[in-house]
Amino acid sequence: MSVYQETKVHGTPSFPFAVYWGLIPDWLSGFPLHWHEEMEIISVREGSVNISVGNNEYTVNSGEFLLIHPQMIHAIKQHEDSRGLYVNILFRFSMLESGSNDICREKYLEPIYSRKALMPEYISLDHPLNPCITPIIIELTDNIDAKRPGDELRIKGKLYEMMSVIIGYCESSNNAQVYEDIIFEKLKHSLQYIKENYADNIAIDTMAAVSNYSVSHFSKLFKQLTGASFTQYLKNYRLESAANRLRNEKATISDIALSCGFSNLSYFTRAFYKKYNMTPSQYRRNQRRNKSGAKMPDTL
Repeated sequence: MSVYQETKVHGTPSFPFAVYWGLIPDWLSGFPLHWHEEMEIISVREGSVNISVGNNEYTVNSGEFLLIHPQMIHAIKQHEDSRGLYVNILFRFSMLESGSNDICREKYLEPIYSRKALMPEYISLDHPLNPCITPIIIELTDNIDAKRPGDELRIKGKLYEMMSVIIGYCESSNNAQVYEDIIFEKLKHSLQYIKENYADNIAIDTMAAVSNYSVSHFSKLFKQLTGASFTQYLKNYRLESAANRLRNEKATISDIALSCGFSNLSYFTRAFYKKYNMTPSQYRRNQRRNKSGAKMPDTL
């Protein structure tokens, strides 16, 4: 679990559409800050989850969903002690375009992609978009898998239908939002730098230089984006990376700690216990038991 830019194409290059299910905390502890070229819809089916998009954080409950612009930084985490079952829809606007002179691309999709036209993010139960879009989400996630003849056409048709409704609720971006997007674009470089170098000693002045800010300004903006100081964020990033490796690799705990930037095993164990309420060895045993007994929930 790392902060990163997703570069893979969800789905296939010729049909960039994909659906993923998540169950927090049973399947994963959370999904970290990331961004990608696809537009994303996160629909909560059971329980609640916390989802951050840029500077905003929402508690999204069953029956509600978020609309996330392409390239927008976002993350998912557990809401208090709740379990949350959710489904993600990801697709690239290219699958809805017919060419460079396509009026749909020029008039509707490009303004959303460039964030000149802003979609509403949080669609609560009483938002007027909810009853319009929810049946489409259910159709795309529960009844279509692009494996039956004609399903690709049905998926495209549903996406066109959905976007035609969303367009009516878009608003023009203002100067403050444009400035915020510029800041996030710069800070993406620092997040990518953390991904590539988190096992090393990273000085905050180096991070500030990556984003071309002074140390004080970088510290302020970084906390605004992530909700934590750079030092706190780096430690949490390392712990999440270690947890991911404990779940999926057979390396020793000491090797994992060292490879994730912790030179002191005792400190790593204390920090890990504070975050996950169990030692690394207990966490590994629990994850193995969960995997061996894991099954899809009845909702699916």
